[in-house]
Parts: sequence; C-alpha cells; structure tokens
Amino acid sequence: MMQSKPNTLIIGGGWSGLAAAVTLTQQGHAVHLIESAKQLGGRARNIQWKDQTVDNGQHLMIGAYDRMLAMMNTIGSDPDKIFERSPLDITLYDTDYLPLSLSANSRLPWPLSLVWSLIDSAGIGGLYQLTKLQHSIPKILSAEDISVSEWLLNTKQSPRFIKQLWEPLCLATLNTPIELASAQLMARVLKDSLGRGKAAADSLIPRIPLGDVFPRAAAHYIEQHGGKISLNTRARSLIIDNNEVCGVKTKDSRIESNNIIVALSPSQSSKLLADLIPATSTIEYPICTVYLHYPPETRLIKPMIGLTGTISQWVFDRSEQTPGLMAVVISAPGKHEEMTNLELIQHVCAELHDFFPDMPKTVNDSLVVREKRATFACHVNIKQNRPQSKTHIKGLWLAGDYVENGYPASLEGAIRNGENCALNLIKTMYN
Repeated sequence: MMQSKPNTLIIGGGWSGLAAAVTLTQQGHAVHLIESAKQLGGRARNIQWKDQTVDNGQHLMIGAYDRMLAMMNTIGSDPDKIFERSPLDITLYDTDYLPLSLSANSRLPWPLSLVWSLIDSAGIGGLYQLTKLQHSIPKILSAEDISVSEWLLNTKQSPRFIKQLWEPLCLATLNTPIELASAQLMARVLKDSLGRGKAAADSLIPRIPLGDVFPRAAAHYIEQHGGKISLNTRARSLIIDNNEVCGVKTKDSRIESNNIIVALSPSQSSKLLADLIPATSTIEYPICTVYLHYPPETRLIKPMIGLTGTISQWVFDRSEQTPGLMAVVISAPGKHEEMTNLELIQHVCAELHDFFPDMPKTVNDSLVVREKRATFACHVNIKQNRPQSKTHIKGLWLAGDYVENGYPASLEGAIRNGENCALNLIKTMYN
C-alpha cells in the first residue's frame, strides 16, 4: 500500500512531536504525524481509571515555561482557564526537622517575599545559604559540570537544607539523585524560576487532565490546518537511500517523505535509529504516582506539599478535578520499586496520616502508576550525551525533551525542542 507523500513526517505524538507539527502547520507546511499508541501525549498523557480520567504522572509546571504557554495560546488553549496559577507557596515537611516554607505570599516585593518566608522558618542562616548558592549560579553555568551534591557542599549548605530543600527540588526538577545530578542543569532551573521575577516562579496546577491541556487541542489545530494524524501506527524502520531519508515502513504500509522528525523517547529513538546515527548513552529513570481517593471533603492545606525522610516525596491535591483525590509522586529509583502496589499504597497512606492526622488512615480507592522510563537521567556532563536536532542524514531530524536545549526532562523542554526542530527544518528547506 502506497500513501501520498507528505511534506514532513513526524514520528511520535508526545508533546515535542505535537509542538513540531503545530509549528510546521502554522508556517503553512503539510505534516503527517504517526503515533504507535492509541492516544497522543507520550509521557504526559491521559489514562482511564474506572469512571474518571487522570494523568499518567504529575508534571511540575511553572510560570517560566514561556514556550509552553505561548504554544498553548497558538492552538487556542487559554492558560488562564486551564491552570490554577498561584504564587510560589511550598511547605516541606520532614521526619526530623520543623516544616520549611518557601512562599511568595507577602506584600513584600520579589524576592524579599521569598526571603521573608525562609527567614521565618529557617532563620537568618537559611537566608545566608540560599544567597550563597544563588550567587554561585553564574560560575556553575560557565565552569566544568559537577554534581548537585558537590555544589551544595561547596556552598556550605547545611544538612537540613540539603535533605529538606535541595534534594526534593532536585528530584522534582531533574528526577535524578543529587549525588549524580548535573549542577549546571539544576542551576539553569533555579536561574529561570527564581531569577526572572515573581511570575516566573508561579505554580501552574492544571484544572483538567494533562492530555486535555495540550495534546487534544494540538491535534485539533493540526487537523484543522490540513495536517494528518495516524494513531496505532508504529514506525518499524526508516528508508534511507544514499544518506537521505525517503520514508518509513510501518506494519502495513510505506509512508514516503524526504523530511522526517523522530520525536520519541531516548530508548525508542535508539531502537528505531540503530545503525543509522550514533546511539546515545542516555539513561532513563522511573517516576511512580500513587493516586489516593479519599472522601470528597478531604483537602490538603496547600495545592502541593513536599515530604522528606519518607518514601512519599510530593503530594498534589487534585480536588479541582476530582474532590478528595490526591496524587503522591515518587521520583527516581528507590525502595518503593521493591514494594507491591498494595504495600506501597498502605505505606504512603500511613506516611500522610502521620504528618496530617486529619487525613483518613485508609482510602476509598487507589491506583499506582509506574512509569519505568519516565525521564532521561540528568547526570553530570549530560550535555555531552544529548544529541543535536539535526543529524548527518539529510532530511532526518530529532526532537524530544532529551535533545540538547539546556533544560532537564520537562514539558517546557519538549515543547522547545519540537518548535526549534521544526523552525530549523524550515530554514534548511529554503537555504
């Protein structure tokens, strides 16, 4: 079976592939996007849980995600309606220390508002530590990469701050333990979230499932502008002739194209592109989400809280979508991987009840979602292992959040890489 030849073929319907497709259609280019799954969204998608729709995992989104917000506006999605946007207001609870607060909810101007909350919960010593680390960011970004752990020790961060603040923030943003994580990537995240003004640090909590935040609206935009989307269509191999792409083979057909964007995860890309381009040594780490459905009136004191000294790391109150629904996130490898789902649920419920006695000891319902390859690991010198968007094969391009862009695995990085890949492809076509 022979299909008509599209201008650009995009393999992968995650956020990066969709961003590439939106950018191309916006510029008047025909696209055909194929996705092996039965739905779009990739590693940030909807899943059905009985009679409700939930996310396959929680994603930390902040006001500094400029390209994600701009892309949403492009496709007609209003971020103000989709997100509950609130100033930074996080409390981290620990098994050994008093709660630590980072809050911009103050009449003081930024960043004094954040400083005030830190002094209130950690004293003047906490302010000194934060200031010392912040002042070291330019040096970290320009010097040879080191681990986050080494960076924290060099800036004399206290054991309390390392355990209660920096380690959970590192896991939340880089999904990598501080002993292995890249200080440069962590510094980039802190620079953009804390150094660009109060609004950049705002928390963006979606009011609707992730698959409806971007993938569904992006698909509608693409198809309304003449693009084509094929689900349940897996690329088996690329067709290369004289170091130039000609198309792709699927199970039932051959799709021809002289421009192909591969927007897959690192492991999927390596499998598809084996023997075509150098394989990356990118490691992928898991993220586990435990959904706990309490009685409808159950609420957290804040939309998001952090826990340290526990298996549970971050707890999101998803009552905006489903009253009484909590999502507990556990990033990176850990002891939880050895637990059965029932053991993990019982353990997490007990941890929440220990910190918040008003929370019921048991839940009405629960679900464990284990994404074994949720993100790429942001190890020291990860930049050297991240490929560029343009490959040595004519017409073959790479997207996905793991492609080099200066950000860790994030929805902002995925959007940026998809958009940049499409724009560079267009530029090459006209040169």
